[in-house]
Amino acid sequence: MGMVLDILKKVYVNNISIHSLEVFPNKVYVKVETLEEEGKKLHIIKNLLSINGVLKVQEIELLSYEKNERRLRAIIDAVQDGILAINHNGEVELFNNYCEKIFHIKKENIVGKNIKELLGFGGPIINLLKTGENYDNIEVFTKNAKNSFHYITSGRSVKDDKGKTIAAVASLKDIDEAIEMSNAITSKEEFVFKNIIGNSSSITKTKEICIAVAKSNSTILLRGESGTGKELFASAIHKLSARADKNFIAINCAALPDNLIESELFGYVKGSFTGATKNGKTGLFKAADNGTLFLDEIGELSLPLQAKLLRVLQEGTIRKIGSSVEEKVDVRIIAATNRNLEDMIKNNTFREDLYYRLNVIPIYIPSLRDRIEDISMLVNYFIKILNKQMGRNIKGAEMEFIEELVKFNWPGNIRELKNVVERAMNLCHGSFLKRENLIMDFQKTTNYEIDSKNHEFNFKLKDVVEAAEKKALISAIQNCKSCRNAAKALGVSHTTIINKLNKYGINFH
Repeated sequence: MGMVLDILKKVYVNNISIHSLEVFPNKVYVKVETLEEEGKKLHIIKNLLSINGVLKVQEIELLSYEKNERRLRAIIDAVQDGILAINHNGEVELFNNYCEKIFHIKKENIVGKNIKELLGFGGPIINLLKTGENYDNIEVFTKNAKNSFHYITSGRSVKDDKGKTIAAVASLKDIDEAIEMSNAITSKEEFVFKNIIGNSSSITKTKEICIAVAKSNSTILLRGESGTGKELFASAIHKLSARADKNFIAINCAALPDNLIESELFGYVKGSFTGATKNGKTGLFKAADNGTLFLDEIGELSLPLQAKLLRVLQEGTIRKIGSSVEEKVDVRIIAATNRNLEDMIKNNTFREDLYYRLNVIPIYIPSLRDRIEDISMLVNYFIKILNKQMGRNIKGAEMEFIEELVKFNWPGNIRELKNVVERAMNLCHGSFLKRENLIMDFQKTTNYEIDSKNHEFNFKLKDVVEAAEKKALISAIQNCKSCRNAAKALGVSHTTIINKLNKYGINFH
């Protein structure tokens, strides 16, 4: 008891200035002014040893807290992240070497200055200082008078004993380095299939087949119903192939008339037909040279175009419209169809020889009915995507909502599921999608029935539309509690809602 005071008295009587002091059990560290004279050092040591209880006095380079601080700063400078700390006034207190790389400024030029001089705006760390609310993985793209910055940041508040935020610390990662790191730790297969959601046995097997055949140059035929994601699989196969750094070009053969598809695929020379551009056009086969060409809805090609495509597959050459010159192309073909090509061959609407050229590696893309266990994962994925598009913050879906989806037949597959989720999100006014937010098919949204004996409709299309409108209006009004909010949810004007309510005699109070 009182030993620290005795030590300080001995230092004081020798007119030595004390800079700092640390007290531990059995140890006292005292940092004093520099003592140049050796005799003065020995004198103060002798005086300190005269104190009852002082067993040893020795000179050290750094105090304990100084060692810890320097060790911590070395660690902070060594990590591959920016570490930025500001005090309660918004002044920069910590700015490591990585921050210098991100912001293109030396720490000595920013430490002690207000963070707004660096960021040029109220960034996440400034908001953290105000609110005390921590944040994770926020992407920031901003600039000041000299530079622009693009990084990902997470922040934590520093609070006193009463819970008041007194400082803020943020970690930062340059966006390009973050992407490189993500690619390094994520397998290429996981990366290329990131938009193909699901881990059911059927979808997993399909992914495995795609991985196995991707490295070859063999032609692939993707079979499956509309809306199953055939183009996503075609793109994944291309990215896994040796042609990944070359073009992947897709064309929907059902979207254009024959003359336009031919010019799109094969190109044309100048003056080859009325309306042709004076410089001619490079076709998609040429544009995809050394890459991959995805021919969606291949079953919609006319027989003459099928013959031209067969020649490309057989000879590896194309001839532009209006030209007599054949050009070599090295293109891998991935075709896709939802039609029964075998029946088309029997009906003479699809060439048998082209079929065998395309059907080298057939891959069946499972329908949603064959992968029901993926529905929950798909719903959460669509909610996440649509939240950004719609400016919503839906947290997820209730179990009853998922159970209803599992019961459905899904003729439109993934595309239809996404539409159902988007429709439900428009009608949802809570944090979770509920069963009552579901509107799926006409048979479940109307009171009309089909005669099961003769399969004849006993209602008109106009009646179906009106019944669907009524149900949607009533549901929106009940959930939104006002005409204006109902109009916003249904994507129509306030006036339209009023007119429809009057038309159907729906009372709203």
